[in-house]
Amino acid sequence: MLEAVVQITPPHSWIRRITSNFPAVIRVLDCRTLPQKEGVQELFEITSSPELSEKILDYLRQDDYVYDVDVIKGRAGRLIGSLKTKKCTACRTFAAATCFLESATTKPDGKLEWVLLGSDSMVKSLLKELEQQGVVAAVIKIARLEEEQELTARQENILQIALEKGYYEFPKRITLRQLAKVLDISPATLTEILRRGQKRVLQEHFKGRPSVLARQEKVFPS
Repeated sequence: MLEAVVQITPPHSWIRRITSNFPAVIRVLDCRTLPQKEGVQELFEITSSPELSEKILDYLRQDDYVYDVDVIKGRAGRLIGSLKTKKCTACRTFAAATCFLESATTKPDGKLEWVLLGSDSMVKSLLKELEQQGVVAAVIKIARLEEEQELTARQENILQIALEKGYYEFPKRITLRQLAKVLDISPATLTEILRRGQKRVLQEHFKGRPSVLARQEKVFPS
């Protein structure tokens, strides 16, 4: 398994239009192709100054190539949500590829930096397809993963969306099925993502602490 860092200059995308008009950082958390070649759906995070959030959101909703925008307004100028777009060559190419997206973040020069996971053939196939689509791409780094690494970027963002939508409140402000619809994934997939994400949050929280079970066994030996 390889981890590849690739910088691209998207020729046509809502990401480039936003970063050309606002001092904002955009992260693409996930993307997938829509049926019948209608474009792609993307899960994203936009970070800017708080006073620009509403302007960026209005600009995004007025984009001729963007529709079905569903956004959560986070703290300190953060917008998290999903949208569908009819014209984003690079994202459409990636969504149709077999690589896994670890992160995709805009850089100050307007380029988009992808961190991808996949086999050697997967990465080469994606780069070839980008070239055929006229997308300028530069490989910044390729490294072979020798040991298991936690892939938490998507899990963390979905956990945060679930938290901000009220999934963890009692009573819940949003059901699992409703949250899955917002994220455009199946309830079963969402359940697994939340379960894995919650496990890693708990593991990190309790890391380094002595085992409770071990203490109990000393007090109450079997």
